[in-house]
Amino acid sequence: MKKIQLLPLTVLLLCTLSCENPKPKFKTGDDPHIDSMMAKIKANQKVQFDEIDRKLEAHSKPQMQYLFVKLSVIENRISQMQESNVVSQIKKLERIDDEVKARIEDQVVGEYLNSSSAKVYQGRITKKETFVFHSYTEASEKRNSFLISEN
Repeated sequence: MKKIQLLPLTVLLLCTLSCENPKPKFKTGDDPHIDSMMAKIKANQKVQFDEIDRKLEAHSKPQMQYLFVKLSVIENRISQMQESNVVSQIKKLERIDDEVKARIEDQVVGEYLNSSSAKVYQGRITKKETFVFHSYTEASEKRNSFLISEN
């Protein structure tokens, strides 16, 4: 009878001992498959962090913008009214907002009104347009469309 009572006690004791010291199923370095997976995870994290850093750096750099102003004017040339365009130089700026645009527009209007052409031919401005681009090439192409006629 005593053997039967010892059996549950022995099982309980073994279970308690094995539960107190659980062994890890895998150790890093013991399984090349796990090491390979960990290396891939770390490499993927590095790529993701590098991409985030690249995007943050791109956004922190000021994006250059290109602006020019076009005035449509009418001048009284030898007893007939003549319409023409007055186009400013392309300006390269880091930040273009309404304040900057208004200042540049006023400068271009002032330059025209003080020009000899406006004074001699009684020039009047009929329309004012401001164009903003993200590349010089785009700005130049648009500006040239007002300056170069293919007649």
